[in-house]
Amino acid sequence: MKTTIRAFQREFPRMRKLAAAGKTVIIEAEGQTFEFRARQREKGILGCMKGSIRVGKLPDGPVIPPEEWDMLKE
Repeated sequence: MKTTIRAFQREFPRMRKLAAAGKTVIIEAEGQTFEFRARQREKGILGCMKGSIRVGKLPDGPVIPPEEWDMLKE
């Protein structure tokens, strides 16, 4: 959506709702063009796998048995 700086200021609550909905508001002022849009939330460390891993179901103790640790030193 294109708008002027004056209209952007007057209708800021509406523009903010448009940006939150994923729209980009293009503002033209004094020969310059600006874009107003909401930042996307970061997905975090797990990204698309978030919520698919349950830590509570992991076995107790190390994944590699202590007897095999000597082989890893080599």
